[in-house]
Amino acid sequence: MSVIPTLPAAFCEHMKHLLGSNYDAFLSAYNNDAQRGLRVNPYKCDTARFLGLNAFPLRPTAFEENGFYLDCTEAGTGNHPLHHAGAFYLQEPAAMLPIAAAGAFLRPGDFVLDVCAAPGGKSTQLAAKIGAGGLLVSNEFVPSRAKILLSNIERLGIPNAVVTNTDAAHLRMWYAGCFDCVVVDAPCSGEGMFRKNPQAIAEWSEDNVRMCAERSLGILSDAQDCLRPGGILVYATCTFAPEENEELIARFLMQYPGYTVEILPECVRRVTSPGLPVAGCSADLSRSARCYPHITGGEGQFVCILRKDGDAPRRTIPSNWEKMTKEETAMSTALLRELFSEKIPQIKKRGGILYAVPEQMAVSGNCFSLGVRLGESKGSRIAPHHQLFSAYGGQMRRKWNLSSADPRVLRYLHGETITVSGEDSGGESGDGFGCVMVDGCALGGAKRVGDTLKNHYPKGLRIQGI
Repeated sequence: MSVIPTLPAAFCEHMKHLLGSNYDAFLSAYNNDAQRGLRVNPYKCDTARFLGLNAFPLRPTAFEENGFYLDCTEAGTGNHPLHHAGAFYLQEPAAMLPIAAAGAFLRPGDFVLDVCAAPGGKSTQLAAKIGAGGLLVSNEFVPSRAKILLSNIERLGIPNAVVTNTDAAHLRMWYAGCFDCVVVDAPCSGEGMFRKNPQAIAEWSEDNVRMCAERSLGILSDAQDCLRPGGILVYATCTFAPEENEELIARFLMQYPGYTVEILPECVRRVTSPGLPVAGCSADLSRSARCYPHITGGEGQFVCILRKDGDAPRRTIPSNWEKMTKEETAMSTALLRELFSEKIPQIKKRGGILYAVPEQMAVSGNCFSLGVRLGESKGSRIAPHHQLFSAYGGQMRRKWNLSSADPRVLRYLHGETITVSGEDSGGESGDGFGCVMVDGCALGGAKRVGDTLKNHYPKGLRIQGI
């Protein structure tokens, strides 16, 4: 049980005006700890199998098929072997709701752009909606946060993501009309995070609310140009301020009248409050949704989905791959033959780096990363990259499947060599590179020599204790 934080007086007055008789119920939610959440990653583990592992006490959300309320407070959840293996993503439940709502409009194989993507919760949720046949361009403006975004995409084994590190104006130049869905999870004043993040309280001010609204409107205005006619524009925040939510949408529609506010799916409407009307705006903003902690069970969130008028196919993204040398082609072919018995996606070169990419992968502008990094050149061979094991480990010739309760898993995560026997093997025997699996989920790479697995788990990811 937490203690109600000292909320800014001006914020409380705003919320009393917004909520009326529901204000006391809203305020009482701050007596409780922030609700934790977990979303299963279907790239690594289907939800039914994950539930069968009984790793955590979970309750399903009403709106996200892979989402759960996490009913435990153990600090070690993020250090669980299944988390290292990318079987799930720790995500505050209400933060899942915007993409859960968008899922009603998305189709497998869609091309989607996440404009403000770090740390990666909504991007990885989008990836699950469009499947491996789609394309995810996941962008983050702040370089340090882009690295965190990439690490989460890598951990979850998502093979069809392009990570960019730029602003919305450059995205507009590179990708005009190229996407079926564009998501703007706008950088906001964070009022909805007050219970979870006291720092957001310290940084709050009415001036900051106005500043965030102007910045978000600029981002949304640039981002909408990346959408094809007939596509959907998803706008989300984690704030309650109308200036950053309904009023911003009303201002956007004055500038860009060729959009219609979509009705959100019933499973979302059932656990949210409708959006607020804005004087002078003819659009039905009650079709947007507000998450409150006393209603949804998570923190604060706002979502509005807009449909762009018309119907036209997305434009082709021009790709500028680099030509591979004969040596690079020979080394990458040799590595793939060692690791796989069946064909995996093609190898392409960009920025001097070799990537395994699906056929639909297309890139434009400056990319932070794209597809799955193949490996690092070591003289006449290529040493496989961790991302290759994370994304494609389950398809490798050699793999060794251990239970998450097996003490060898923790030793592996610590960076130690481990021993294996024939009963651990889930594929071919013999020496060579393969993937260490935990409860059937790809964890990382190793090289077998006899009964010993030489550890290739990256030093930067290793845990510091057992």
